[in-house]
Amino acid sequence: MKYSVIIPIYRSEKTIRRCLDSFLNQSVSNSLEILCIGDKVDDPTHSIVNEYIDKYPGKVYLHLQDGRGIGGARNLGLDLAKGEYIMFSDADDHVSPYILEKCFAALDEHSADYVCVGYERVSETGKRYSSEMIGDAISVVELDPENISRLAFISPAPWGKLFKRELIGDSRFADNPLSAYEDLFFSLCLYPKVKKYVLLPEILYHYIVYTQSSVSKSSYEKTERFRLDLTAVREHYLASKLSADYLSMLDIVAMIHAGIADVHRMAENPSVELRSFCVDAKSYLNENFPGWKKIKLRPYKCITLRCTAVWCAKLLYKLNMFWVFIRVYNRIIKSWHIDVKW
Repeated sequence: MKYSVIIPIYRSEKTIRRCLDSFLNQSVSNSLEILCIGDKVDDPTHSIVNEYIDKYPGKVYLHLQDGRGIGGARNLGLDLAKGEYIMFSDADDHVSPYILEKCFAALDEHSADYVCVGYERVSETGKRYSSEMIGDAISVVELDPENISRLAFISPAPWGKLFKRELIGDSRFADNPLSAYEDLFFSLCLYPKVKKYVLLPEILYHYIVYTQSSVSKSSYEKTERFRLDLTAVREHYLASKLSADYLSMLDIVAMIHAGIADVHRMAENPSVELRSFCVDAKSYLNENFPGWKKIKLRPYKCITLRCTAVWCAKLLYKLNMFWVFIRVYNRIIKSWHIDVKW
């Protein structure tokens, strides 16, 4: 088996057909298995997947387990996968018919560890919010001390990527139902093993953004869990005696995800006093990732829009004004009905 596609499913009956069809219509569909991982609950998604199992025997599979969250579902998929190459997908999303073929061609040509494709963020009605990880040409990045920080600016989501199985090895997702940012921690486990990766600028993955409030996804409890886990990653990096370049990269990661993205989510929660929350986030960064204050406008060989945004956020934090910015920013994206991913 060449490719294993792992799809966590839960109440996905409205979208799972489109997702499965997009993989079954791949140009290399004869060389893949699709592992759908669900919970042992009454879920109409299961009967739909069983239809596909009957129609595509030996190609589509359904495995159920007691609820361990999306991380636990992906872990079971990794344990069961037989493919040399691994791709993850969310059940809501769908892919281009050539995503596997093009990703493998790039992996093979450049002897890379994984490939990341361009993707679009789309509403339920098909409105495109944004296009991410795109460019004018393929980027082949061979990591060295001067550009390790580039890893901090790649989307940590596992979907939209093709991994060599040997890169993943025994790395796994956090499967604690409380865990937040399990995608990020999985990526941070892989980064020290990555020697080379490829960015394909073509949009090959379509990520569906739902309009419901992010309040249900944010809580002080999840923030606390996230910060503890991120600090534990730093301790692991130190214990593994990784170079200072990886620690500098981790400072940028902490700024992006603890200083910006988590604040952006919590700002949607009306019970949160945002100014105090930003003060607390700054204290956390000062204590655990003090290198955030030294983030450069050009942390590697070129300046990108995201590098500039993070550098500006750093300045706003130093002025204790980031809470004002994020309040205005959230108001603008709501009134303009847009969605921008930090």
